Amino acid sequence: MKPIERISMYLQFRNISPYSFERKIQLSNGYYAKQLRNKGSVGSDILIKIHEHYPELNMLWVLTGEGNMIDESRAISIAQAEEFTYKYEVENIKLQNLQEDVAQLNTALKDKEKIITLYEFMMNQPASSLVMNNSSPNSL
Repeated sequence: MKPIERISMYLQFRNISPYSFERKIQLSNGYYAKQLRNKGSVGSDILIKIHEHYPELNMLWVLTGEGNMIDESRAISIAQAEEFTYKYEVENIKLQNLQEDVAQLNTALKDKEKIITLYEFMMNQPASSLVMNNSSPNSL
């Protein structure tokens, strides 16, 4: 079995379409299918891209067929990294929501402070000036 066939086996195992695979490792459209159909060889530059984008894939297995398809030590660390990334994103969303809540509360607090200042101003004014100010527009 050639490396291109083992790559095909991996893609089927992970349920990755040839199109997605080509896009992810930046191959021209149809390149992978052509190589698979002709049982062509895979260049080192493509193998490097595969290794960069699919690190859990055991490259020794791809090249020689020896060992397991999935490098278990990398698969565990990838799962841990994905779990960490997910938790980070969830916590980041929570933090953004809290920041928005704080901004709304600050706005409400400023509005309430303005209202209190206005009431204090009204309380410190003599009663006669408030009546005069209120009655003067109506008397016209």
